[in-house]
Amino acid sequence: MAVSYQGWGIHFLVFSLIALVNKSHFTTVIPRMKPFVFYFPIMLFIYVLFSLLLTDNSIIVILDEAFFGFLKLLLMVAAMTFFIETTPSQNIVVLARSVWVKMGKSWKWVDDFFLFLGMTLRFYPTFQSNWQSIRNSRKALGLENDLSQWAQVKIAAKEMPGMLIHQLRRADDVAMAMILRGYGKQIPRGVTYPISFKINHILQMTIVASFFLGIHSFATI
Repeated sequence: MAVSYQGWGIHFLVFSLIALVNKSHFTTVIPRMKPFVFYFPIMLFIYVLFSLLLTDNSIIVILDEAFFGFLKLLLMVAAMTFFIETTPSQNIVVLARSVWVKMGKSWKWVDDFFLFLGMTLRFYPTFQSNWQSIRNSRKALGLENDLSQWAQVKIAAKEMPGMLIHQLRRADDVAMAMILRGYGKQIPRGVTYPISFKINHILQMTIVASFFLGIHSFATI
């Protein structure tokens, strides 16, 4: 939402304070940011090319807009990366389910959506770990030392379908177990260890939202 470098700078100061409080996560956040930074020249080239073809703006204006847009995206990605690292994704789903149970709405599609998120967060790390184990095994045997990028892509194309089928079978077994345990008979579904969400949390959300709205109002004066 920032429209000026002044507004972005205030957001960056707030982000810096949050990052200092969570400085123990620097070692995991910085490597995740490197691909985004390396991808910037490609995004810059595409943006400048289409801007020159489709607009009458000068090259200086286009580059300034591209650089400012990159700064906004960089800050947004960095903030979300810190948030993901400090707050496990499963806790976010449990919090949303806890709030939904308190509302008491009998909407099965919402329960199905939460189940989809939970299953994704459960199986994707396992899939990623299995794939990394296969790669490490092949490297230990010396099977990928001299392979080109294209050869590695072809190997991945051969290995991925089998791994996906294995995960789908696991998901089918879990689905059958949930049906046998009575999934869908009680709507909304209960939460084993609900996360407390009280009026003070709503006040905190209101204060934070008001703070950022105040930043934007001040930056546009």
